[in-house]
Amino acid sequence: MTNVKRILICLFVLAGFVKVNAQAVKLWETGEIYKGPESTVYDSHRDCLYISNYTGGVKTGSSYGDNSISKADLQGNILEYDFVKNLTMPTGICIFDDKLYIVERFGVVIYDLSANKIADKIYIKTSYFLNDITVDTEGGIYVSESDTNVIYRIKNKNVEKWMDSREISRPNGVLYDNGKLIVGVNSDNYLKAVNIADKKVTNIALLGPGIIDGIKKCGDGYLVSHYLGNLYLVKPSGEVTELINTRDEKTNIADFEYIADKQLIVIPALANNKLLGYKFDPTEKTN
Repeated sequence: MTNVKRILICLFVLAGFVKVNAQAVKLWETGEIYKGPESTVYDSHRDCLYISNYTGGVKTGSSYGDNSISKADLQGNILEYDFVKNLTMPTGICIFDDKLYIVERFGVVIYDLSANKIADKIYIKTSYFLNDITVDTEGGIYVSESDTNVIYRIKNKNVEKWMDSREISRPNGVLYDNGKLIVGVNSDNYLKAVNIADKKVTNIALLGPGIIDGIKKCGDGYLVSHYLGNLYLVKPSGEVTELINTRDEKTNIADFEYIADKQLIVIPALANNKLLGYKFDPTEKTN
């Protein structure tokens, strides 16, 4: 099948399944105060955000260990730009057991938020692009490698290629959810669920051409971003509702955060060097 035919089929399917509803309301937008903000996560204990500054990468002039994680308030204002220092092109971040897990080019950095220091570094031997991260209830760490068919798992500091399959080729966003790994698969544009126990893969929803980036739990479904400027609500049935579209203004939606009890979506716009905040109430009825 040619790429043109494939895109046309995707668009046809999307026309039948994607609802367009202006449910998310923009609250604020920072200036260009970050350097390639790729991922953001909410620290509920300290009521603040952490943001990974990916920058342009080593190839465009920065040095190894030249990047950082920033700390900000819930309006995106920087509290401490270099909160975690000496990182190399950090991407996905998440919090588990009061530790900040950070993907960088050499593996995973674990930052102890209580002790305010780096607790561990786990190296992953690869020259490919490590991207997103999630942690299961037992502390198992999952890391996507976006230009391969691989998802790594780290348990007790042991690194393994947990899954190497064309079914999850070019994985980006990953999210652990109740015995499943939810994966944004960019080879075929599907949001998929991988059963942790037997690695069986099922399709949740087709999201069309583009880069599936961030994934967050929302009720019994998921909020999912397309990097070029779409944020969707995806139901378990496969129904897809568009909540935000910033394509016309060319604002990226990278690995965002959703703070359910505050009805707040925080978007890192990587190429735009800023954060945006939106109010979203999932109990509002769709059109």
